Amino acid sequence: MKKILAATLIIGSMFFSSIGNAEIKTYTATSEEVADKFEAQEVVKLRARDKAIKIALTEAGNYLKSNSELTDDEISAITSNSFELVGLPQYNRTDKSSTWSATVEIKIDDAEIKNWLNRDERDKHSLINQTKDTQKLFAANDLRLEEFRTRAKNSSKQERNQLKAAFGYVDKEFLSNQKVADGNKFYYKGRFDDAIKLYTEALELNEDNVVACNLRGNIYGLFAMNQKNIPVAESNRRQALADLDKALRLNPNYADAYGNRGFVYYGAKNFSAAIKDFDKAIQLNPNDAQNYTYRGFCYRQTDVAKAAADFDKAVELLPNNPSVYFNRGNFYEHDVKDFSKAVQDYSRAIDLTTREDLLAVNYQNRGDAYRKLNMFGKAIEDYTRAIEFMEKPAQKNPLLPWVYRSRGECYRSLGDGANAQADLNKFAELQRR
Repeated sequence: MKKILAATLIIGSMFFSSIGNAEIKTYTATSEEVADKFEAQEVVKLRARDKAIKIALTEAGNYLKSNSELTDDEISAITSNSFELVGLPQYNRTDKSSTWSATVEIKIDDAEIKNWLNRDERDKHSLINQTKDTQKLFAANDLRLEEFRTRAKNSSKQERNQLKAAFGYVDKEFLSNQKVADGNKFYYKGRFDDAIKLYTEALELNEDNVVACNLRGNIYGLFAMNQKNIPVAESNRRQALADLDKALRLNPNYADAYGNRGFVYYGAKNFSAAIKDFDKAIQLNPNDAQNYTYRGFCYRQTDVAKAAADFDKAVELLPNNPSVYFNRGNFYEHDVKDFSKAVQDYSRAIDLTTREDLLAVNYQNRGDAYRKLNMFGKAIEDYTRAIEFMEKPAQKNPLLPWVYRSRGECYRSLGDGANAQADLNKFAELQRR
C-alpha cells in the first residue's frame, strides 16, 4: 500500500514551489480594438488590454523559450499564468468612434522555469490543458464578436437593436472567460480556493462556460483525493462529478473532462467507471500519457497485461519523463514481481529526476527492489542516499523511519549486527516522535 500511494503522489499531489534570486524581466506592448459605438466601452477597453497582454506574453515566451528546453505548450502555460501587470494599463481613445488603444507593462520572473521543473506531472498536465482550453474560449468569443460586428456594419436600425442583445451576450461571455483566466493564475500559485471562487463567478456570468465547469470539477477532484476526512472527501467528490458531468453534457467530446472524471472515479476506487472515462479520453486524444498512466493504475487491480501495455505507452509518449519510469517500475516490483526490470526503471527515473524529494522516493524504491534481489550491498547504498535526501527538509519525509528499518534489515542479512541495531533503534525513535 505504501508504494502504490507513493506512485499516486508522484502524479497526483498539488505541489507549488517558489524559487527566488532570478531576474524579473518586464515587457511592454500596445494594441487597438475597433468596435461599434453601441458596444459596451468598458469591455472594448478590456479587449484592447488583453490583446496587448498577449503581445507582451509572446515576447516573454520567446525569451523563456530561448533559455530553456521547455515545449511551446509549457512556455505558454508559464507565461499565461505567472505574469503580473506593472501599474495600470494606459488607455487612449484614438478617434470619435469606439477605437481604443491600450498599453500594458508586464513582468515575469525567470525563476518560473525552475518552478515549472519542480512541479509534479499531473499539475503540469492540468496547467497546460487549462491554458489551451482557455485560449480556445477567447478565440471562439473573438470569432462570434467579429461575426456580429460584420453584420452590424450594414444593418438597419431595427437589426441593430437586435444585435445589441447579441453583443451583450458576447460581452458577458468574454467577462466569464476573463474570470476563468484569472482563476487559472490562482491555480498556478496553488491558491485553489481562490481559483474555485473565480470559476464559480465565471459560471454565474455564463452558466454554459464548459471550461469553468471542467476546471472547477478538476480542483474538487483533487480535494477529494487529498482529503482524509471521509464525509468532506465525499462532498468534494460529488461536486467534482456534478461539474464534470455538466461539462460533458455541454461538450460530449471534451477529452480533458473525461480524463478528469476518470481521475475522480479512480480516487473513489470505482475502477470500471474510471476505465470507461479514460478509454473515451484516449479515443479523443490518443497522445495524452496521463490518461494511459491512470488507466494503468486502474488495470493494476484487474488486468496486469493491460496495465503493462498502458505503462509502456506512457513511456513511449514521454521517454524523458521520470514519473512514467517510476510508475512502471512500481508496477514491475509489486504486481509482476520482476525486480530486475523494476531496478532498470527506477534507475532511469533517478537519472531523469531533479527534485530531491522525488529522488529520495526513487532511491528508496530501487533499494527495495535490490533487497528483494538479495543484493543487500546495493540496497544499503540506495537507502543511504534516500536518507540523505529525506533528512534535508525541516519537515522530514514520513517514509524516513521505514527506510532506516529497511536498511537495518539489509545490514542484518549481511551479518552486520551493530549497524543493523543502530538503524532499527533509529526506526523506533522516529516512530515515537
